[in-house]
Amino acid sequence: PTRTEVTLVVSEWFFDRSIHLIKNLDEKDHPFSEVVVMIPPAAIAHDDFDMMTEVPVRAQHRAAPDFMDLCEADIKTEWFMITNSYHQVSRHVDLMFTPGKFQPVIPFTPATYPFCFKFPYCKETVNLAQRFN
Repeated sequence: PTRTEVTLVVSEWFFDRSIHLIKNLDEKDHPFSEVVVMIPPAAIAHDDFDMMTEVPVRAQHRAAPDFMDLCEADIKTEWFMITNSYHQVSRHVDLMFTPGKFQPVIPFTPATYPFCFKFPYCKETVNLAQRFN
């Protein structure tokens, strides 16, 4: 079967909170071909990730606020997934892919009242997104 490469982007706020996630990657069943750890500008980047996992890992100092990691991460693969350093990779990770082309399925929340508009923060997010036209 065709394998689609997926990068895992990890938002880090210190310098070592993501170490547990990285050290345990090899014992997990996951599709990640690379990990990019987004760290604060003043944090010291680890240079020993290759001692922690077989998955290629690199640190990237963020040049924008942490909420921009989604846009700022230097991704080499066509697809990526984002998490933060307070999470772990599950024992088994199944991402949804379309049959044949193996493109990831991107989940979304409908912009309707029961799913979104009754929540002020969601309504504001939709309003801001519509400004990108």
